[in-house]
Amino acid sequence: MAFTLPRPKVAYIGLSLELYLKSGSQLDRWQAAFDNWSSKLAGFADICCRKLCYTDAEIAEVTENIRKSDAEVIVLSAVSYTPSMLIMPLLKSIDLPVVIWSTQDSAIIRENYEPVDLTLNHTVQGIQDITNVMFQNGMKFSIVTGHWEDEETLSRLNSELVAARAANAAKNIRVLALGGAFAGMGDFEFEPNRLRAEWGPQAVNIEADEFLAAVSKVDEEAVEAIRLADMEKFQVLDSLQPETHKESIRRKLAVSALLEQYDANAFTMNFTRLTYAGFGQLPFYAINCLMAEGIGYAGEGDILRAAAMRQLIELTGDANFSEIYTVDFKRDLFFMSHMQECSIGIARKDRKVVLKSMPFWVEGVPDYTGMFFTAEPGDYTLVCITPDCGSGYRMIAFPGNVPDLPVIETYNRAYWLLKPQLSAEETLDKYSIYGGAHHLSVVRGNRMADLKRLAYQLGFKFSAIV
Repeated sequence: MAFTLPRPKVAYIGLSLELYLKSGSQLDRWQAAFDNWSSKLAGFADICCRKLCYTDAEIAEVTENIRKSDAEVIVLSAVSYTPSMLIMPLLKSIDLPVVIWSTQDSAIIRENYEPVDLTLNHTVQGIQDITNVMFQNGMKFSIVTGHWEDEETLSRLNSELVAARAANAAKNIRVLALGGAFAGMGDFEFEPNRLRAEWGPQAVNIEADEFLAAVSKVDEEAVEAIRLADMEKFQVLDSLQPETHKESIRRKLAVSALLEQYDANAFTMNFTRLTYAGFGQLPFYAINCLMAEGIGYAGEGDILRAAAMRQLIELTGDANFSEIYTVDFKRDLFFMSHMQECSIGIARKDRKVVLKSMPFWVEGVPDYTGMFFTAEPGDYTLVCITPDCGSGYRMIAFPGNVPDLPVIETYNRAYWLLKPQLSAEETLDKYSIYGGAHHLSVVRGNRMADLKRLAYQLGFKFSAIV
């Protein structure tokens, strides 16, 4: 995995009714149940703070604890009936995703069921009280219902927490943009304030001179060390001169340094502003390597899709950039490629990535370190995030498969062939009807369910082409 997904940081709150404090007979057993559920939750999330609450004072205490913590998600469970208005002040005052884990101590209703069993397991009513009030108030939440020892339930809960954490990370997406945007490509256009307010990412623009200054500061010993490692890792053709290779590495290290300097985790460049005498190589080698390291990317200054790729990395740990170049209508295959950009992370495992000298088609631009490979066969999901008409954003997604086909040796750069789940014609028709842009992000596996969760957490509309 290119990017090691952080475990979700959660505040876990158990809920009950203050009236039950007067009886006291079941308090220890409810606490034991909450402790057991907490132990299961800790198997896949970091619990920053937790408390079983009966009173307004206890809710006020946990509210302050959450504010002082680095929690990313609030998880709620009821250990008995709980009135909705106990928790509503907290939910209205803290702007974090809410995942409700509706569970209970017992998984079955036995033949010798007794009143005490009911007392210990009447959680559904309180959850419905809470969710009804949240619904009436237009408050977003997700819910996972199931027994606390059921593995499928725990898997769904984990998926909801991962999606909530990924959505919460949107505000930390920062795109480093070199060279502005490609003139005339309207599907790249966006309003920065809307992007920040309705999704979360932001962009920082740098000029070519700043990039070239970073190139000049690169450590030459580091460059040579990477070149020697590449000689082992890749199939390096004789056509690739050592100096061409090293210059590509310098530019990769320069991009990395600028990403760190600006606290950015995504990158885009507009080559049309960089093909002038004196700029030198275009940093395609850098892009292909950095995508495999978890940096979001999109070509031609497309800030939106660079942010989208990073957003998917926050969900899955790995993603790629591509576009549908042309279609094989007889076999329902999309030819996926770009000028050069493709993450080496998806390359076939049974072949080494080929490094070679590649010319650029604009006169005067020097050769760069090109790459030739195709994608590992298997399931993939293609995704586009776009501003929706009017306001908000839309996520469009469709699954497909990369079949195990012979490599097209006559092609000169990275490519892959994708067979969509629907026919090529129907997929492309629906993609355009839903407003898909010509740049897409790609994740491995069929991740439609996870993407739907993420879209919900982000407040996006979700269009599935299935």
